[in-house]
Amino acid sequence: MACRFAPDLLSAEDFWRFLVEGDSTVSDMPDKRWKAYASSHPKATTALRETVLKGSFLDDIEGFDADFFGISPREADFLDPQQRFMLELTWEALADAGIPPLSLRGGQTGVYAAANSNDYGRRLLEDIPLTGAYAVNGTTFYGIANRVSYFLDLRGPSMAVDTACAGSLTALHLARGGLLSGEIPLAVVGGLNIMSTPALNVALNGAGAMSPDGRSKAFDRDADGYGRGEGAGVVVLKRLSDARRDGNPVLAVVRGSGVFQDGRSDGMMAPNGSAQEHMLREVYERAGIAPATVDYVEAHGTGTPSGDGEELTALARVLGTGRPDDRPCLIGSVKPNIGHIEGGSGVAGVIKTVLAMRHGRIPRSLHGAPHDGIDWDGSGLRLVDEVVPWPSTGSARPRRAGVSSYGVGGTISHVLLEQDVDAGSGAARSADRPAPGRATVFPLSAASAAGLRGLAAKVADWVEEHPDASLASVGHTLALRRSHLAQRGAVAADSPEALVEGLRDLAEERTGQSAVSDRAAADDSGVTWVFSGHGAQWTGMGRRLLTEEPVFARAVDALAEPFREVLGWTPREVLTDGRTWSASHVQALTFAVQAGLIEVWRDRGLTPSAVIGHSVGEIAACVAAGVLDRDDAARFACRRASALTRLEGRGAMAMVGLAFEEARTRLEGVVGVEAAISAAPESTVVSGGAAEVERVTAAWREEGIWVREVDSDIAFHSAQTEEVVAEVEVAARQLTPRPASVPLYSTAMADPRSDASRDGAYWAANLRRPVRFSEAVAAALEDGHRLFLELSSHPVVAHSIREVVLKLGIEDAVVVGSLRRDTDDRAELLTNLARLYCAGAGIDWSRDHAPGRRCPCPRRRGSTVRSGSSPRTAPTVAPAAATTPSATVSSVDG
Repeated sequence: MACRFAPDLLSAEDFWRFLVEGDSTVSDMPDKRWKAYASSHPKATTALRETVLKGSFLDDIEGFDADFFGISPREADFLDPQQRFMLELTWEALADAGIPPLSLRGGQTGVYAAANSNDYGRRLLEDIPLTGAYAVNGTTFYGIANRVSYFLDLRGPSMAVDTACAGSLTALHLARGGLLSGEIPLAVVGGLNIMSTPALNVALNGAGAMSPDGRSKAFDRDADGYGRGEGAGVVVLKRLSDARRDGNPVLAVVRGSGVFQDGRSDGMMAPNGSAQEHMLREVYERAGIAPATVDYVEAHGTGTPSGDGEELTALARVLGTGRPDDRPCLIGSVKPNIGHIEGGSGVAGVIKTVLAMRHGRIPRSLHGAPHDGIDWDGSGLRLVDEVVPWPSTGSARPRRAGVSSYGVGGTISHVLLEQDVDAGSGAARSADRPAPGRATVFPLSAASAAGLRGLAAKVADWVEEHPDASLASVGHTLALRRSHLAQRGAVAADSPEALVEGLRDLAEERTGQSAVSDRAAADDSGVTWVFSGHGAQWTGMGRRLLTEEPVFARAVDALAEPFREVLGWTPREVLTDGRTWSASHVQALTFAVQAGLIEVWRDRGLTPSAVIGHSVGEIAACVAAGVLDRDDAARFACRRASALTRLEGRGAMAMVGLAFEEARTRLEGVVGVEAAISAAPESTVVSGGAAEVERVTAAWREEGIWVREVDSDIAFHSAQTEEVVAEVEVAARQLTPRPASVPLYSTAMADPRSDASRDGAYWAANLRRPVRFSEAVAAALEDGHRLFLELSSHPVVAHSIREVVLKLGIEDAVVVGSLRRDTDDRAELLTNLARLYCAGAGIDWSRDHAPGRRCPCPRRRGSTVRSGSSPRTAPTVAPAAATTPSATVSSVDG
C-alpha cells in the first residue's frame, strides 16, 4: 500500500499510528489556494467570507521528483498535483507489493484512477497567457491514469473514473472485473483529492453540505455537514492464485464488490436508504457471504444528519440482523480523522480497514454522542468508540469487513474484504528456505546520486533497527522486488553488520572493495567474457575458491579424470600443493581455473553476451560460448600442454610499446623473433628464441621503447611452435565443435567475426598464428558491446581492452577482472560483480537472492523539487477542487 493524507502522513505506517492515536487534523485553507480569488472581485470576496475554508490539507502538494519520472521542469508546472501523486504512489505501492515497477513494461496492467474535480486544471486553462501544449495532458482527468501507463509503458486499460465520492470503489470494482475475466493480470487502483481552489467549497457551502468547523462528525449526534480533506491512495490488485504463485504479500482478499445507483430520491444529492439496502443485499448475495458474518463496516459516514441516518438504517437492516447479541457489527468511518477525501474516500477506507484487519485492532471512530436517529441497542450495530480488538473468529472463518462509499450524484458502492487465511503459505513458504552461508552482493539503486545516498542511509537504519530481519529477505527484496534504476550502489556482505557498514559507506560516498557506486549507462547490458592466456598465474591462485565456492570446486574436480589421464596429475593437486609450475603446467591450469570461473560467474547470475579468447584462453572461451564440451575441451587443453613441454626452456616473450604492424615491419629480416600478439593499439608481444628476443628488446630499450618481459620460456605463436603444431592439430580432431550460442570473436583469424569451425585447422592456427586480440576487442566494441569481464586468476588483458576503448574514443565502456594476485578471491570476485551491476550489467539475482521473502525495508523516496501548483492569477470565476489517493495491495478471490 501507499498513501498520502493530511497533513504529513506519508505512508501506511504513519497513517496507522495516526488512527490508533485517535488524531484529527483541521486547519485553514492555505493562503495561496484562495487569496488571489478573494481579491479578484468584490463578489468573490463576499462569497469567500461566507464560505467554510477549513478542512484537512496536505502540507505539500508542490513537491515532486520530476526528474525521476523523466518529466521536464516546464512540463511539471502543468501537471495537476493529482497526476504527480498518482505517479509517486503507484511506484511505492508496486514496490510494497514486491513488484518491480519497470518489470511491467509492455504488459497488460490496468490503471484505474478516481477523481471528481480538476480545479487545478481548469484554473490553469483559464490562465490563458500562461497555458500551453503541456496543459493538454497535464490538466485532465484521463491524464491521472494515462500518465502512469505512459511512464511504465503499460498496455492494459487506463482510465479515469468519476462517480463523485464513490469513485475509487467504482474503480476498484472495474479493476476486479478485469482481473476475474482474465482481461488483465494486474491492476493499479487509485483515488485522489486535492483542493487547489476554494471554488467547490463555495458550491458545497451553498448546498448546505459543509460543516461550519470543517470537521466530519460521522454518526455523531452533532453531525452538521462534512469537512473536506486532501489525500491520495493507491492499491495493487492481483488474482489471489497469481499473488500466491509469485510470492507477493497478500494484505487482504477482495471477496466481492458492487456499484449501484440511488435512483430517484428526494433530490439528486439526497441519500436513498432503500437503495443502499438493496446494494448491500446484492453484494453479499453475489459473494455468497452471510451479512451476519461481517465483523466490521468502514461506512461512508460523511457526517450529514440525513445521510448518516439513512446509512445506519440500511446497515442495520442488512448487517445488523440475525446476529448474536454479543457480536454486533462494528461500524466506523475514517472521515473524522482525515476529512472527506471525496473521490479518494473509498480507497482511504480500504487502506484503513486492511490495516485494522492485519493489526487485529479497530481504531476508534471519532465522535461525541452517537447519532440519535437509530435504536442502537436493537440495531445489531455498534459504533467503535475506542480502539478495540478485532472480534475473534477463531478458526471458523477469516476476519471479514465491508467498505462503503457513496457519491453525491447517486452512485453507491460497496467492497467486501477478507483476511487472507493462507497468509505466509504458498509461494511465501518456499521463500523461507535458509539462505546459503556465503557472502553476496546487495544491490541498491535510485534515480540520482543524492537519492542513492539517502536510500542507503535509510536501509542501513532499518537493518539496525530490525536485528531479527533475515539477511536473505533483505537481499531478496533489494534484488528481486525493486526496479534497478540508473544510479546504482552495491555492497558485498556476509552479515548484517557488514551490510550496514557498506551501506554507511555508500551514504557517505566512501566506496572501496565492500561498497561500489556508479551510474549505469544502460539497463541490463550484456557482458563480454574475455578469457586471457598465459601470464595470469600465481602460486595460491584459486585456493580460497576451492574451499569457499562449491561450484568452483566441483568444476575443477570434474576435470580430475582428463587431467590425470593425459598429464598424470589433477588440477586440485597442483593448485594446492605449492609446487613450482612449468609453462606447460600453466597452460593446462589456465583452462582449469577458467572452467571453474565460468561456473562461478554463472552461479552468481551472469551469462555472456559475447565471448573473446586470447591464445590458450580460446579453449575455455569455446566452452563458455557452447562450442565445445567441457570435458572434451579439458582433454584437448591437456594434450596441447603436453605437446608444448618439448618447447620449454628454449624461448622468450616480451611486450613492447609498439603497434603490431610497426613491430612486424621492424622485425622483417630479423631471424628468430616475430610479432606474436596484437595486444593493444600501441602494444605488441614479440616471441622467439630467448637470446634473439633479448637482443632485439635491448636495442629497442636504447631507442626509448618500453619493454616488459612475459613470464614464459615457451615462444608461443612463433616458428618454434611448428614442431608441435601437427600434434596439436591431431588432438583437436577429437573435438566435436558446435555453432556458438553467443557471438564468439576469434583472435586466431584475420577476421575477428569469422565463424570458422573450431576444428583441427583452427587450433593449429591458434597456436602458430599471431593473436589478434586488439582487433577482436575493437570488433566487439564496434558491435555495441560495452561491458567486459576478464576471466582469469589475475587481470592481464584488462589494460589492453582499456587501451582499445581509449583509441576508439568510447566513453561508456567498463572493464573488470575476476580475481587478483594475493587477495581474497571471493571478496575480489564480489567486488567485481558489484562493479558490473553498477555499470548496468544484467544479472540474474535469483541465483543469489531467491531464498527469503519480501520485507518492508525502505524503498525509493525521491528528492523533491517545487513545481508550480498555482497559476499566477485567479480567473474571475474560481474552479473546483480535486482529489488524490494513496496505495494498498489487495488480491481478488476468484
